[in-house]
Amino acid sequence: MKTKNTKKIVISIIAIVLALLIVGGCVALYFLAVSIYDGSFNYRCTSEEEISFDVSEFPGLTRERHTFTSNKGQTLVGYLYEKEDVEKKAVIVFAHGLGAGGQRGYMDMFDVFTSNGYYVFAYDATANDESEGDVVGGLPQGFIDLDHAIDYAYTIDEIKDMPFVLMGYSWGGMSVVNALNYHPEVEALVSFAGWNKSMNLIDYEGCQMVGGVAKLLLPFASIYEYQMYGSYSFSTGMKGFAKSDCDVMIVHGVEDETIPIEYGYETYYKKYGDDPRFVFKKIENRGHLVLTEEDGSLDLELMADVVAFLNKSLAQ
Repeated sequence: MKTKNTKKIVISIIAIVLALLIVGGCVALYFLAVSIYDGSFNYRCTSEEEISFDVSEFPGLTRERHTFTSNKGQTLVGYLYEKEDVEKKAVIVFAHGLGAGGQRGYMDMFDVFTSNGYYVFAYDATANDESEGDVVGGLPQGFIDLDHAIDYAYTIDEIKDMPFVLMGYSWGGMSVVNALNYHPEVEALVSFAGWNKSMNLIDYEGCQMVGGVAKLLLPFASIYEYQMYGSYSFSTGMKGFAKSDCDVMIVHGVEDETIPIEYGYETYYKKYGDDPRFVFKKIENRGHLVLTEEDGSLDLELMADVVAFLNKSLAQ
């Protein structure tokens, strides 16, 4: 009898020890994931002068400053760009990339689109350039800010009754496809070098840093992201496409090593490759800087393709 009781006690002790080890391991992995996540996004971004433009560089291009609030009451700064002597057909709400500041680096694009009859409403996301915020915080902040930017743009008298189009690069490219979950009514969307969901980039960069071990951290990073952003953390571009019937153009560089093509373009192509409302443009011999030629100048042929896509979408 003592032997049986002793065995039960030993088994119970082993079970408790194993449970403690598992719980302790999970806690350790959670805090490691939190540390890596915060280390990736807890900073401000300021545009570097050498890659930024001034509106005076583009004859006829004007911009009007606007402010609006985002999810935590932080004030964001946006600009409505236009060419006054050009008849307007729609509004492009533009979301910028991460790490190089706000929207100042894209004015050469805005000049092209405004010259072709579009307003462009572009803004600095949280903790970028003129907008408030101590740190970016995480990738969902991008489409949260975009959600609020669209809501605000609908209140601007000059543009509120016009068709709306979403466009974004990199982080902004991820943001615009996710924003369809909250604004399925937009007429069209263009995503440059974007991806499907927040965790895609966490997964890829984690594997680049620590290999397969990153897969163990991903669930804990997802939990932490949910704690910060709630239901926004469940958003994906694929869910957005299912909610909207807008026309979509996806552009990605084949040699992109910042966010490989399979996390966005190829994911979308598997489901929507034969869908007539989708246009897929894969650019050979180009990486994440998909907007520019090898010499750093704006790819005007690509811009012409985008304008043609938007014009066709709005004409339907």
